Amino acid sequence: MIFSPSVIDGRLRIPSSKSQSHRALMCAALAGNSTVRGVDISNDIAATADALRAFGAELTYDEAQHTFYVDRPCVGGICAGNVNCGESASTLRFFIPLAAALDVKATFVGEGRLPKRPTDIYKPMLEANGAHLTYTSDGDFLPLEVSGQISAGEYSLPGDISSQFVTGLLYALSAILGESGIVITTRLESKPYVDLTVDMLTEFGADITETDFGYLVRGGKLKPRDIYVEGDCSQAAFFAVAAAIGGRVTMSGIRRDTKQGDFALFDIVSRFGARVEWNGGDVTVAKGEKLTASDIDAADIPDLVPALAVMAAFAEGTTRIYNAGRLRIKESDRIASTANMLRAIGADVSETEDGLVITGKSSLAGGVVCSENDHRIAMAAAAASVGCTGDVIVDDMSCIGKSYPEFVRDFTSVCVRK
Repeated sequence: MIFSPSVIDGRLRIPSSKSQSHRALMCAALAGNSTVRGVDISNDIAATADALRAFGAELTYDEAQHTFYVDRPCVGGICAGNVNCGESASTLRFFIPLAAALDVKATFVGEGRLPKRPTDIYKPMLEANGAHLTYTSDGDFLPLEVSGQISAGEYSLPGDISSQFVTGLLYALSAILGESGIVITTRLESKPYVDLTVDMLTEFGADITETDFGYLVRGGKLKPRDIYVEGDCSQAAFFAVAAAIGGRVTMSGIRRDTKQGDFALFDIVSRFGARVEWNGGDVTVAKGEKLTASDIDAADIPDLVPALAVMAAFAEGTTRIYNAGRLRIKESDRIASTANMLRAIGADVSETEDGLVITGKSSLAGGVVCSENDHRIAMAAAAASVGCTGDVIVDDMSCIGKSYPEFVRDFTSVCVRK
């Protein structure tokens, strides 16, 4: 796909938050008789919907209304067979403990790099409480067979791993009767994602209290709801960064009071020198006088790194992105693939163990980028084309189906070729 040098100028609706959509669908399917509105389908969301069906839920999707209707909740004590999570780590890590909570016998499988992404943190804690987890492939974490049923109790895990494991436990323990404790033994990274989980579960009636040790969950209290999913801040990043480099874009669908951690995007682009203005339900990002480098702590905002790295490549000075080590086990080694993408278009970038060091330039030459089958790398490369003097050619954009299938349509709709 060729992205020619352009100026961003226009407005668009940002698609639904993938993180909220996963969580809302799971709540709705545990409560039953619920409606989830404003959901845009991507491969990851389709994987979660299919997993819920495998767990016995009955749900339909109205494409014209962007709405899921859940008529029957998940059921316990069934055999789900193979549950294909595609490339969605959220689906996989959310559903492993849920299977154990509902006594659903399931074999989890996946595609791409998903079998390489760790899940074994669950094994000791779930087996200590009545479940059985069996890995059937040497060296990979999939296929994974889950059977048996857990009970309410105490579950301990470190916080400096993916927050998806904490979310998975919150769903599982909210679905079973009794009082349980989740003990976080180290600093909880990506906490905003857990806050998003707690907020969504609470919307559906869950009883969760944050404590000094982690979370106290009083399960079995979920109730039906009709809920609307807001726009995705992590997808807004590609447009915001492109505008900060060269242009202006107005985005609708982002809530200023959102619980999404990636809302930090707007503070960061402002800190770099872009102009950010709010008008009701719209936010406008526009190029300022100049972009100036600023260090970025990515511990709570890992999904923003490829987009923010692109902005840093055009900012005067040197930007250090750190606390992003977990990006090495995403759809790609996302630290390496972000660096490779930037080098391919002429940027000055080097890797560290847990991040990137980027010295900005006023413009970049453009070039041929390998997406490495990573949706965020492909979209970040497109955003970079705004500041390039030559075309940016992305070898494969099909990977955007994972999170934002309509990205190319939306991006080109606000591009004015130079």
